Amino acid sequence: MFRKAESFCRSFFQTSQNLRRDRKEVMGIGVLGLIPVSSPDSLKKVLQTLSGKWGDVVEDLERIQVKPMKGAMTNQVFMVNWPTKDNHFHHRKLLVRVYGDGVDLFFDRKDEIRTFEIVSRYGHGPRLLGRFAGGRIEEFIHARTLSTVDLRDPQLSALIAARLREFHGIKVPGDGNVLLWDRMR
Repeated sequence: MFRKAESFCRSFFQTSQNLRRDRKEVMGIGVLGLIPVSSPDSLKKVLQTLSGKWGDVVEDLERIQVKPMKGAMTNQVFMVNWPTKDNHFHHRKLLVRVYGDGVDLFFDRKDEIRTFEIVSRYGHGPRLLGRFAGGRIEEFIHARTLSTVDLRDPQLSALIAARLREFHGIKVPGDGNVLLWDRMR
């Protein structure tokens, strides 16, 4: 269930203060105190740019609802519900991804961002809506994980195979060397 930003802010701020004290690191507090980012102003600027571009969402960032998501391995991920001006029941949904620390042992963040931008342009995965210092904003795709029963469906498996063929045909700039396996050794 979504928590209104106003009611969630205090508990999140207290938790983040405790984490900072315990881990002895400085972490900035982002939009409405809910999304921890190193540069809250950078995130806010991207959100304000999106607001102006769309024109149909409320401009008051305090009305945005934020829900932490589970399942991300190296990042913190938040679903953002942004109310529209004319219809209080209609929201634009976004995903805010805050990059994790220490993952540079496994992959190069610049390569990952470049690859995401290119793949996004070709319609594979969510659209990239904006970048800020320490993360990015993506289109939120309401979906579910496929089950083994789903994967046994010949029509669905054929569709997945066709989309994977397209995906692997995308030309991404760079040398194309896979570094993950060497780095894991």
